[in-house]
Order: sequence, then structure tokens, then C-alpha cells
Amino acid sequence: MRQPSLIDILAAGYALIHRQPFILLFSIGLSAYLWLGSPITLLLPDLGAQGIFGQWLGTLHAIDARTLLVVANYIPLLTPGAEITTPPPQALPDGVYLLTVLILNGITLGLSGAFLASLRQLLQREQSRLATMLARSLSISLRLGGVLIIIGSVLAPLAALSILLAILLPTAIPFLYTGWIALGVIGFITFGFTPEVITLHHHGPLAALRASWQFARRRWFSIATFLALCAVIEVGFAHLWRALAAQPGWLAPAIVGNAYIGSGLRAARLQLYLRYANR
Repeated sequence: MRQPSLIDILAAGYALIHRQPFILLFSIGLSAYLWLGSPITLLLPDLGAQGIFGQWLGTLHAIDARTLLVVANYIPLLTPGAEITTPPPQALPDGVYLLTVLILNGITLGLSGAFLASLRQLLQREQSRLATMLARSLSISLRLGGVLIIIGSVLAPLAALSILLAILLPTAIPFLYTGWIALGVIGFITFGFTPEVITLHHHGPLAALRASWQFARRRWFSIATFLALCAVIEVGFAHLWRALAAQPGWLAPAIVGNAYIGSGLRAARLQLYLRYANR
């Protein structure tokens, strides 16, 4: 039997989306919220802060809390660029801002669980009841949340050490920057299929991370090539959709186009894991 090529797997992913286009509503809804809703920013206190602390406050003040939902998001999004005109921002005190970030991530994590559960249902050609789908979505969301907690508990000390080194030894900043990029790429390839493992096999967080590592270890080159191809497609089209969305009357087509491209790539990831995991 001929081993499927990466093009075959991408085609299978988009064929899955064609069977049920309503799955694009997850991406369309979240992207529309980012473009049409008001930005949520941190209310900057008038403390006259100087130095690094003042710079951090200024940076946080400039960050839209809604963009931080990408931390717990597995749904393809089209985010507006800095040059795009949006409604006036809502400036919130630090406690409310932090709570808003947590709530947004919780909602998005729940929607991501429902999105992945819907893709699984299409892939497996299941006819599940609503109660079953809701239970499966909640299970996926909780397991994904556990993965984020594990990853965060590992990266937080490393980030704190990096910040300390950057303060004490500024000449080390380029090396730290390069190291974080390398760590991100290796982690993305090694543990990048953890959501697919959870979606298809209902593994717990640690078991899913281990299964993703074992999968990547066996097919490192194929996985790296596939993920690089997906990144080129998604990032390249994102620039096109963002430029199109900035034109009068083209926001809706751009959001739908991005939802189609991104959702097809997510479906192709499930196809890749399902076809290669047991080979």
C-alpha cells in the first residue's frame, strides 16, 4: 500500500472540512470578535515608574487582552494588525485585567475542545448525541488545560532565569533569544501533536505529551516538514487575508477564507497523526 504523501494528507484534511462546512463557524466567530469588538487594555497607573518596571507596565498597557487568548486557543484566528482601526479600547485595573485574561482563555479553551471534538466526529464518521459531544468537548478542554499547566510550570523558571540573566548580563540577550527560538522549534515539533493525541485517544496530559514525543521521535523529518509546510501556508495566507480585510467591504470574505485555510490545516494534522501513528 502506497504511503500517503503530505499533499494527500492536506487534501484529506480539506475534504473533511467540505463534508461539514459549519465547523468554520468556530474560527469565523472568534475572528469576528477580534475585529469588531473593543480592545481590552491595562489601565496604566500614574506612578511615574522608571526603568525596566516602567517599560513592562507600558508594554502591558499596549497589549490587547483579547490577543492573549492564543495561549489556550487551538482554533485558527485572523487577528487585526496594529495598523487596523478598532473600536476605542476598554482600560481595566490590573486585577480586572488579569481576571479578564483568565476568563477569555477559559472560554477559548472550551471552544477549542468543542472544535477538536467536532473534527474528531467528522474524521471518525460518528453520530454522537449532544450530551456525548459536550462531555467529550469538556474532557478535551480539561486535558488541554492540564498540558498548558505542565508546560507553564517548566517554562516559568526558565523564563525567570532568562530575565535575571538579561538584567545582570545584557550581552547574553542575543544568546538567550536564540536559545528560546531553538527551544520553541524543538518543543513545537516534539510536543506539537499533543492536542491530536488527546482528541483521538483521550490520553491524560502527561500521557499525551509522552505519546507526542514518541510519535515525533519515530517520524521527526516527516513531522518537521509537514509542520513547516503548514506554517508557510497559514502565515502566508494570514498576510493576504489581513491585507484584504483592511479594504472596505472585504472583512467578511477574509475571515471566512482564513477560517477555511486554517481549519483545513487542523483537520490535516488529525489525518497525519491517525495515518502515521501506528505505522
